[in-house]
Amino acid sequence: MTSLLRHKVFFLEAVLLAIGVVSASAQDLDTDYFKVVNNDIHRPDFTLATIDGDLRSIEEWDGQVLLINFWASWCIPCRKEMPVFNALRAAYRDQGFEVVGLAADEVEKIRKFLNEVQVDFPIIYGDVFDVMDLSAEYGNSFGGLPFSAFIDREGYIRYMQKPGELTFEAAEKVLKRLL
Repeated sequence: MTSLLRHKVFFLEAVLLAIGVVSASAQDLDTDYFKVVNNDIHRPDFTLATIDGDLRSIEEWDGQVLLINFWASWCIPCRKEMPVFNALRAAYRDQGFEVVGLAADEVEKIRKFLNEVQVDFPIIYGDVFDVMDLSAEYGNSFGGLPFSAFIDREGYIRYMQKPGELTFEAAEKVLKRLL
């Protein structure tokens, strides 16, 4: 191989490597709706009740990509997001994705909500203060609802929702990074 050809091959390899690095780092950028978590923060453990009185633990979903959604029956944006989460789950469940809804509410209000709004994913609930404290552990620094966090297959929080209502496209963009 001539010296000129070696330089061209080296240059091409360097360009391809740089493109790969830029592409990989683009996966870790904030979006309009989500903030990247750059530290390895393992998801806090919890066990909460279903509206039927059964207990469910976050550990049930180990090994899956999760969207943990904190919501309440009185929250209008929360109500609007439920169809988005249903659609995401339907589209990506076969790829190891699950949505888990954590309601900061009373069981009777949750039942009424679920009679009015179709929800196709697991819903668990707890005392308002306990669930909001848990949402803070998941990165909810603004203290409001709705709030969602994406968890990777190893159980690390990778993306935290910024204030505002999610769209399917915004959540799907982040989800695809984790699948």
